[in-house]
Amino acid sequence: WAELAQLPVQPPGIETAGNVVRLPARSPRSVRWFAAAAAVAAACVLFVAFPVLHRHLMADYTTGVAELREVVLPDGSVVDLDAGSAIAVDYEDGDRRITLLSGQAFFQVTRDTQRPFSVLAGEVTVVVTGTSFGVGKTATTVDVAVQSGTVEVLRNGKRLSDALAMGDRLVIGRTHPSVERERMAPDSVAAWRSRRLVVVDSSFGDIVETLGRHLPGALVVADRSLNRQAITGVFDLTQPVDALRGLTGQRHHG
Repeated sequence: WAELAQLPVQPPGIETAGNVVRLPARSPRSVRWFAAAAAVAAACVLFVAFPVLHRHLMADYTTGVAELREVVLPDGSVVDLDAGSAIAVDYEDGDRRITLLSGQAFFQVTRDTQRPFSVLAGEVTVVVTGTSFGVGKTATTVDVAVQSGTVEVLRNGKRLSDALAMGDRLVIGRTHPSVERERMAPDSVAAWRSRRLVVVDSSFGDIVETLGRHLPGALVVADRSLNRQAITGVFDLTQPVDALRGLTGQRHHG
């Protein structure tokens, strides 16, 4: 006890007032640095999370990583969603309107001549009465392909081409004003439903974006000049890592 009595009542640099303990003040510079670092970290998290959060807030139906989903709409039409995809459904006031917020979808539309069925993907609108077709949306393109029946494709209310029929495909640029029409095998439309990615002269960047929906995390193409390189091939979506390796191999041999 005698030794304890000789210990200082409080450590140096700490003040007390009643039950309040005042620690030494942090230097203003370190406080500012910590606040700035915290703000940057929060901004990075918000930048990454906001698109996903916004998509979930706007969507009626979504899919996660490598998840496929079938949705039956109120009129009996059926929508198949690819991985990492989202749609909003509006069947009010006699309309049948679907907004593709992200990813890809395949539509089997119940015929109703009194109520046209429309799909909005950015500035592009696809209008049908009864048919089967796929719509895909990436950062740079909107892709429309018809398996059966006919569809009209418009941008900002103006027709982009003659009506598309079975086996027709239209690729519309989102970042550049391009419209390309081509033919494809009808059974290759929305081949992702059978876990295959079939691409013909598709851009490297769009393919990486599609494969990224089947992998956790984010894929980043370090050399952006590669993004517009055209690739043709068939990739197994059940093995997305191997598909990426195959894509890289095609790039080196292309």
